[in-house]
Amino acid sequence: MNWELIMGCCGKISGVVGLAKSEFGIGLASGDVIDARRTVCESCDRWQHGKCMECGCYTWAKTRLTNERCPLGKWGE
Repeated sequence: MNWELIMGCCGKISGVVGLAKSEFGIGLASGDVIDARRTVCESCDRWQHGKCMECGCYTWAKTRLTNERCPLGKWGE
């Protein structure tokens, strides 16, 4: 069984769900948390053109969701 293919598929599905939640306002962080996260992301050397090169997420969406975490641990708790 090709586990890389299966896990890759699951990762994409998870990303789509996160984007949908962000768009529909489900599980949103507070404005202060979003601003703080975006400041961290935009100053990171792994951030390029609105995307985290570490995890592949678009930060405009990821920073808005309460249950998301920085893959490098830069957001704190």
